[in-house]
Amino acid sequence: MFKIKARSRPEDSAFEGRGLQVLGETVDYTYFVLAEDQGTQLDAAIQRYVRTGELRSFFNLIDDFEPYGPEDRMGPGLEDLVGGYDGVRTLDVTIWPSGSFDQAQARTRTVEGVLARSDGRLLLRSVTARRTYLRVAVSADGLADLLNTSVVEIVRTPPVPFLDFREWRDIGPVDLSHTRRESVVVGVLDDSPESGHPLLDGLILSDDSLAPDGYQWQQRGSHGTEVVGRVLYPDLHNELRDLSPLTAVGAVRVVRILEPDPNRDAGAPRFATYAPPHELVSAGIRHLHERFGVRIFNLSVGYAEPYNDLHLGALTEAIDDLIRELDIVVVVPSGNAGIDLHARTPSGHHIVDDKPEYFFTADHRLSEPGPAALAVTVGSLALSEAPAEMPNRIGWQAAAATDEASPFTRTGPGLGTALKRTNKPDMTHYGGNTVVNDSGGAVHNDPGASLITTSTRLGDGRLFAAVNGTSFASPAVARVAADIAHAYPDASANLIRALLATSAAPPGPAASITEHHRRARVYGLGRPDGDRALNSGATRVTMTYDGALPVDTVQIHPIPIPEIFRRGSGGSRAITIALAFDPPVRRQRREYLAAAMKVDVYRNIDPDQLVDMLQKQDPDDPTDLINDSRRLDLQPGSNSFTNSTLHMRRWTRTRTFIDDEETFYLVVTHKAQTWARNEPSYQEQAYALAVTLEDQNLVQADLRQILTQQVRVPARLRVRA
Repeated sequence: MFKIKARSRPEDSAFEGRGLQVLGETVDYTYFVLAEDQGTQLDAAIQRYVRTGELRSFFNLIDDFEPYGPEDRMGPGLEDLVGGYDGVRTLDVTIWPSGSFDQAQARTRTVEGVLARSDGRLLLRSVTARRTYLRVAVSADGLADLLNTSVVEIVRTPPVPFLDFREWRDIGPVDLSHTRRESVVVGVLDDSPESGHPLLDGLILSDDSLAPDGYQWQQRGSHGTEVVGRVLYPDLHNELRDLSPLTAVGAVRVVRILEPDPNRDAGAPRFATYAPPHELVSAGIRHLHERFGVRIFNLSVGYAEPYNDLHLGALTEAIDDLIRELDIVVVVPSGNAGIDLHARTPSGHHIVDDKPEYFFTADHRLSEPGPAALAVTVGSLALSEAPAEMPNRIGWQAAAATDEASPFTRTGPGLGTALKRTNKPDMTHYGGNTVVNDSGGAVHNDPGASLITTSTRLGDGRLFAAVNGTSFASPAVARVAADIAHAYPDASANLIRALLATSAAPPGPAASITEHHRRARVYGLGRPDGDRALNSGATRVTMTYDGALPVDTVQIHPIPIPEIFRRGSGGSRAITIALAFDPPVRRQRREYLAAAMKVDVYRNIDPDQLVDMLQKQDPDDPTDLINDSRRLDLQPGSNSFTNSTLHMRRWTRTRTFIDDEETFYLVVTHKAQTWARNEPSYQEQAYALAVTLEDQNLVQADLRQILTQQVRVPARLRVRA
């Protein structure tokens, strides 16, 4: 086995012609290959290249060959075992993906032979062509043999739940202490929560019904209490695990728009029937905004089916209209795709064996109101990758690894016409997991793999419940948005969204999807982080702009780039640009958004020359007149965000650029769609920018002392005819 590090992607045939079978690859062009003939053909090819220079088209792409050895096969939990241990230990063995089921069986027999020679035992066997897992009991000598077996990808201790259910199931009020932290109020449109819950007492400032007199509500369900708990206790899992005081953040105001559906099992929620959904939501938002000044909203609601591009519903459009009119942030889930009793998705894919293919099927696409272009749409990640530890559960397996997309999370793209658009979901956060039991059935609320939140089962003495769904991912993002609004009370909704974006980072498992637009359709910009959204420091500083520009114009923002940042500290530096704007929308139009915007950054250019060049730019020509080193190679490309109102692009650099001038120029371009160009009410577009400079290796200076956290600088403006 070898690791081959390449500069770019070699042709598959180049590996095959050297007797190499590619077993896996990473986003940085590291290839894991199996030499089927013990490396004979590869050695001959290397010698030929050294002697004659032939085969340079392949070898010139290669930076390094390294053996894939025991250290590479060591997964989590093995650090304390490789030095030796007494008796046997239970371990999980992952075998490399195979080209066929027969090949997977053959590789499994190889590992079983290794076990037999060391008197190891096979406890669990799950074999498919793409994913083969074995749970084994082995001695220290057996572990050493496994780590030297070529068909083995990784060996690890079995995953354990993030939080053992025995640590929270029977906790009572007397066992808990909790503290408060101030933040702005979050408006929650949902079912009515259990205000008598010991952890919610005093935190639900109002719980209103806008139903007409005489409307007969169904008995309160669990959904509202569970959602509110996720808003108010963002660090509940860590605090329960660490036995530390629980921290309640902010407060909520609720308008009831959901109730249990008497025609469905398990109290599944439905919209109240006294008005259509878009009127329920519109009335609830206006009530909380006008009466209490609420600006951050969580709507953990969604339709059961994927949205229809041809007939977008009124709910999605109504939410977008309200966001623009009221300058509010609305957070919604991407929706949940069904998983049947046999652990299969609506498209027929198995939730373990067929990852990530089912995420890109039509059946797994966003449900309304997830496509809302101005809302923050949130998909789900798994917090825990292991079922609860109980007797007789050998062979139970969580569908998603920690930080991997939950199997039920619905995915993008959202509305638009660009083929590789990456406009939805915007973010991801923890929303739970699904477990497959030893008979192949799906377990939807396993207490080890699920999220924990406040429960309505107070009569049973249960303060907490295990839940799963994107409904519980979106409140976590609403919490971060509310904390931004608390720290920056004058920030527009656009600026709050931009700061959310700059704080977000894709989780590690996202890298397994190599194409950016496909990765973004599952993970969005990543999971936002409150500390990164709120704080600048010695190695990372964020500058912001919150304003507007006339339609069909270009605006230039000078960006100070300190000498210490340009010189570099020996590591990687990054400039990250986030743009958020809120154009009008029309669901009857082919172009749902009234306008498109984009950002570019230029360096080493006179600003007057830049203005002159931009004036010559044909607004209908996508080819930039400045397309040399003066224009930063921001990634991903601007076309990825053609149909998005929330952009995030990044430029990374390892080499010094000390000779560059100290001011870069950020160019914001606005282009209205034809249908909106002559709208009297659309003469100006509000937008916000967040520009982050980051150098984690910087030790000889403090970026925060060099730059203020919020910099407002004059903008140069030109207006198109």
